[in-house]
Amino acid sequence: MPPTYTELANQITAQYQSNPMIRVVNFHNTPRTNAAQIERQLTQYSKDFTSVNETELRDYMRTGQWTKSKPGMLPVVYEGYRNGFDVMAPLLEQYNFVGWYFIITEFIKCTIAEQLPYALSHHIAMQTREYPDGRYALSWDEIRKLSQKHVIASHARNHSELSKLTAEVREREVMGAQEDFKANLGRPVLAFASLRGPAHLEHPDVDTSKLVEAAGYEFVFSNYQIQRIKNGGKHA
Repeated sequence: MPPTYTELANQITAQYQSNPMIRVVNFHNTPRTNAAQIERQLTQYSKDFTSVNETELRDYMRTGQWTKSKPGMLPVVYEGYRNGFDVMAPLLEQYNFVGWYFIITEFIKCTIAEQLPYALSHHIAMQTREYPDGRYALSWDEIRKLSQKHVIASHARNHSELSKLTAEVREREVMGAQEDFKANLGRPVLAFASLRGPAHLEHPDVDTSKLVEAAGYEFVFSNYQIQRIKNGGKHA
């Protein structure tokens, strides 16, 4: 049986007391109308936190030692909105943060005409319609450029709640997304998060965890923790 909410909260509290805590701040749609607000956030964060890339996260989770003078913070940018490139990335770079971009690969594959209907039917919120040409999703060229300074990660293929899917569809969501990244980036991505943020092994009655491992992901991001699944499920 998975732990109760109280049991999980007690476990996480104990981890925070014995290890440096890495923070995660979630962003989704980041339209230009929100740029000033986002910049104020990043200005404040930069005073107290520092960036975390994949190597630094792995080393910390492997050794338990954090060597930077400030605690780490991961700005996580979900879905794959075009403004994550146009608006968010320049601000992250201005304040020396590494963004972690969790991409829904079927959103990226949509034609311009398909993107808005797809978003509205797949829990992808559209706060604004700021692009007159109608392209709201990142392009693979933009994702490749982002990958030069930031971390590209998987948010599955279709932004689905994996535990509610059939085994065949789950496999396409988890394994298929990784194949999309390999085909377009020339390499696998290492971090995975799915809709509703379940942790690794949170749903032992379905084989999602085995699929995540088989697909070659190393980190699982959930609502309460980051797990490094190739290292015995350590948490940050």
